[in-house]
Amino acid sequence: MAALAGALIGVLAGGGGYLLTRHRDGAEPTGTTTLTGAPPVTASGSPSRTPSATSTPITPPPTPTPTPTPTGPHLAPVQDPSGFTLVVPDGWQRRNDGHSTFYEPPDKLSLVQVYAMDANAPYDQAVATDSALAGDATRFPGYHRIRLERTAGGGAELEYAYNHSSGTVRRAVDHIVNGPNGTAYAVIVAGPEGDWPTGLQALREAELTGFCFAAQCPAAAG
Repeated sequence: MAALAGALIGVLAGGGGYLLTRHRDGAEPTGTTTLTGAPPVTASGSPSRTPSATSTPITPPPTPTPTPTPTGPHLAPVQDPSGFTLVVPDGWQRRNDGHSTFYEPPDKLSLVQVYAMDANAPYDQAVATDSALAGDATRFPGYHRIRLERTAGGGAELEYAYNHSSGTVRRAVDHIVNGPNGTAYAVIVAGPEGDWPTGLQALREAELTGFCFAAQCPAAAG
């Protein structure tokens, strides 16, 4: 019995040293089974996936926002009591000072002005107007001419700017046309310089085709 006990102790001692040696060297101990190729299973039975530390979420490119198109007020033809038709923005009010007819918005920073001149040719009228405005520094401070030119049909156009009492720079286009009985008429569109790229430019272009005298206006459709 003593001999048998000694033999068993020797075997266990040797085996224990072998197991310790296997763990110290990084090898698996004898009798341990390692599963490879299968993810760990969670309590719900679904595989648990650990996201990669280097993965970057894919962000879709932003959708371009369309640039809004500036729009001005609605324009409508108006038959004026003075005997002509012109195009007027909604909300603008008429006034007459005995010489000129005006249509203005509530803030009075812009206007359409119509008045009779004399029998001189439109281009000569435009030259005289340019000279008169340039010489009246009290009413038109900082006046400067932008362009002065003849237009189709024997008309003329003077474009200018000056410092308005509101603190803005007022820009104006004076379109001079031949009226009834050889009298020239000025049709002026004016307003803050910053409004010209949109609303006032559209209004000026509408007046070029929409302004007419009572005897010359085309008959309304219908």
